[in-house]
Amino acid sequence: MIGVLIVLCSLHACFAVTHVFKVCVTGSTGVPDLPEFVAVPILDDETVAYFDSKTRKIEIRQQWVLDKVNNSQEYIAFYSVMLNFGIADLINNLQFIMSLYGHSGGIHTLQLLLGCEVNEDGKAGEFIQFGYDGEDFTSLDISTLTWISHSPQAVIFNSDWNNRPEVARLWKGYLDNQCYGLLQKAVDKGRDILERKVPPEVSLLQRNPSSPVTCLATGFFPKGIVVSWEKDGEDLHEDVELLETVSNEDGTFQTRSRLTVSPADLKEHEYTCIVDHISLERKIIKPVTGDDIKTNRDPENSLPVGVIIGVALAVLLVAIAAFAWYWKFRMRTGGNMSEELRPLRNHNRRGESLALTRSHLSMDQRQGQCGAQAAEYCSNSSSDPTARA
Repeated sequence: MIGVLIVLCSLHACFAVTHVFKVCVTGSTGVPDLPEFVAVPILDDETVAYFDSKTRKIEIRQQWVLDKVNNSQEYIAFYSVMLNFGIADLINNLQFIMSLYGHSGGIHTLQLLLGCEVNEDGKAGEFIQFGYDGEDFTSLDISTLTWISHSPQAVIFNSDWNNRPEVARLWKGYLDNQCYGLLQKAVDKGRDILERKVPPEVSLLQRNPSSPVTCLATGFFPKGIVVSWEKDGEDLHEDVELLETVSNEDGTFQTRSRLTVSPADLKEHEYTCIVDHISLERKIIKPVTGDDIKTNRDPENSLPVGVIIGVALAVLLVAIAAFAWYWKFRMRTGGNMSEELRPLRNHNRRGESLALTRSHLSMDQRQGQCGAQAAEYCSNSSSDPTARA
């Protein structure tokens, strides 16, 4: 589930030279195998650290942070203290919000997403969002420092926070100081890694002539990319499905776009996949032709249909000849084939009378339910480090 949350927390502007630092915090109840508090700092779609209430320690996931940030251990110690203090506050707010909804037990989550952005001109934006059970709950209007309600229960919750302006000022102070300061330092020290440009490799894939044609772009960095289709030189938007951009193991990204088209249309029209990325001087253009499409079929290693039929007939003839020879041999020796086969038939009857047993597997789906709820959210919501009591 944690992996799902990390993925769902990621947001990035396509082709923009913008750096984003955010922290996705999740509090949960009713799932014994999941830590009740999880915090995941993310920098430009890369998970840089991890913290939970079981280990109570920050684990750095990007080695370059330790290598390039001189006082990285001081940051680790500072944020470890902050997060440990935040555990009780988050869970207290989760329990209070549960009471607003009339929930006394079961699986529930409270999630927080906060962060800031910088670009070449400096500060570019900041955000704080909260959510409960995968739905928007409340968010901070940065310009007015007021809390915006996204549900009737949030109105009750915000009536307290909006009457205590120090709560909003506390969050704004974190964004203006710690968030921007940490992000700018990371960008300055890791610019060669964060702003590297790796071009994509593009391939056309198709399982069989009747299946959709897939345009695969992989191995590129940064994440922003545009994959489009043309038909006879005109932009094509119908029967096109763009899939999610996901991470590769080496830190690069991949994405796919599917074109549903009939074999007849492929012959009558010219289809083209076009890929544009910040690393490219020119767009990659891939015409959809038989020579360029990779399939599961391997013409060089496959046998002609005539050869396959010939081999099958030869095997059948050998089997018939062997059976005829055996029959003649038994007739000459006076054997009775029906008597010989009787024990086999009796054996089959006995086998058919055997009872079959099945084992039934039980499945605890509580954690799966929590994963389904969390999967809807972490890009839009949050929790609170200020004690409600």
